[in-house]
Amino acid sequence: MQPITQNKKRIKVQHIIGGGTAQIDVNRNIDLPAVARKVVDVHAEIVELDYEIIANKVIIKGALHKQIYYVEENDYVVKEHTIAREEFTDFVHVPGAKPDMEAMLDGHILFADTNPAGGEFPTDKLYQTAVLMVEVKVVELMTLDVVTDCHGDGISCRKELFSVECLVGAAEKQVTVAAEHQLAEEARKVYDMAAVARDIDYEIMPNKVLIRGTLVKQIYSVSQDDDTVLNDSFENEFTVVVDIPGAKPDMEVYVRARVEFCEAKLVGTAPSQNVKANCILQVFVKVTELTRMHIVTEVSGAVADRIRIRVEDIIGKKCHQENVNQSINVNAPADVNDIKVKLARNTHACIRNVTYEKIPNKVIIKGVIHVQVYYVSCEANATLRETSADIPFTTFVHFDGINEDTLIRVKERIEYTDAKMDGTSCETEVVRAIAILEVCVCAFQIRDFMVVVDIKCPDRPPVVMAPPPEIAYEPPQVTEPEKEETCPVGGYDYIVQQGDTLSKIATKFQDRVPGVTWQQIAALNNMYAPYALHIGQVIKVPCVAGKG
Repeated sequence: MQPITQNKKRIKVQHIIGGGTAQIDVNRNIDLPAVARKVVDVHAEIVELDYEIIANKVIIKGALHKQIYYVEENDYVVKEHTIAREEFTDFVHVPGAKPDMEAMLDGHILFADTNPAGGEFPTDKLYQTAVLMVEVKVVELMTLDVVTDCHGDGISCRKELFSVECLVGAAEKQVTVAAEHQLAEEARKVYDMAAVARDIDYEIMPNKVLIRGTLVKQIYSVSQDDDTVLNDSFENEFTVVVDIPGAKPDMEVYVRARVEFCEAKLVGTAPSQNVKANCILQVFVKVTELTRMHIVTEVSGAVADRIRIRVEDIIGKKCHQENVNQSINVNAPADVNDIKVKLARNTHACIRNVTYEKIPNKVIIKGVIHVQVYYVSCEANATLRETSADIPFTTFVHFDGINEDTLIRVKERIEYTDAKMDGTSCETEVVRAIAILEVCVCAFQIRDFMVVVDIKCPDRPPVVMAPPPEIAYEPPQVTEPEKEETCPVGGYDYIVQQGDTLSKIATKFQDRVPGVTWQQIAALNNMYAPYALHIGQVIKVPCVAGKG
């Protein structure tokens, strides 16, 4: 008797254990360095979002980084007060979670505000209210040799389309970020230092992921004059390259960065204004690739070993680019020195306060792009100066089949920035900040698969034929038999394409299933009016008499 032949492919998938959402309130009293007559604005960002898994729970850890812009009493100049870290801790109950598993976290600030602690201005004490939303997903990495096709006398297999993010690689890297800074006043020693990593972005290159970000540092020094503790804030950008063999520019990346250790020391003999700061930064990178393939889920005529996996079955991905720009007067609101612009140099931008809304066939995305424009002034010493602004944006991604019940994941990033002068050099006060925003939407459904990992028959030895790892897998080609085609058990699989309707699909299958109607297709797939179809959806086309 002919042996069983089975084709196999090795995949690495993230088996979903479970997940949940935590709404976290972060309420604090804040002491300003001076009495304020009003608060102009508050910028808040979640930094160093991390986790710890214990039995059936995920402990969420993180911090808020805040910049409060205020006007002092009897003054009109806007000043800034930075709070580097406001730590928070919460948890999400996830049945089945274990310490050796991995969690994926996504945090958003739903609301952030500050008010006078005593009820009215002027005051140097504020009360902060912030509401955070953190989504948690616990996964377990599974490496499986799945059966993609099988052949043999009396053997038939049922296959289903598998569309999921498979792991390409993951790695951690520790780097030292060192920089020298100048304090506002001479100090006799450094008292303390704190730092956070923010504005994390990435770029994928062949076999590498380049991570960029900003290290925000708070250095506390003891004044040489009166022994008071002074605070100075500094920022410097960093770049880390992590090797991920197999990474390609069109793949998905998950990045987590946190500061493990920081210290600052005076440069030279005390007293001194110069300090050197050294920080150890830990970066974690994971790269995944969307894999579409047919996998055997049932076998007739032989014994099949099957494993259940619960994964995100990807419906599809769509991206949209938006050009966001705005003119900024460099003399407003804080600079009152009648500054003129000689040259616009560059722009730094980050995305804040993103929200989205699902409507039929579209995802509406709203947020703010915070830009910092650097320019050369027309002063005698041609000073390099900075001005900033918040540019609100509203954009959308068109996605056929999406509705308010569709599960989606939204990612946004700044692809490009630039700065231009509005007007003639040394005659204008206006610069234009330009940013190209990319927003990507991934639509998915949580789906349980019973996949076949081996086929055995007591009286026949199996023959395993697996494609070499270096050869890209392609779905098996169906060879037309010389005689009449046999319809698969349960009907034909069909992947819905753009513009498809049930009537069009029935027409496409007339050569293989003569007389099949769209009503029969709807009945087999338990579909009812309005018979909505989604691109990438797999439906069954039934057989008729004489076909299977």
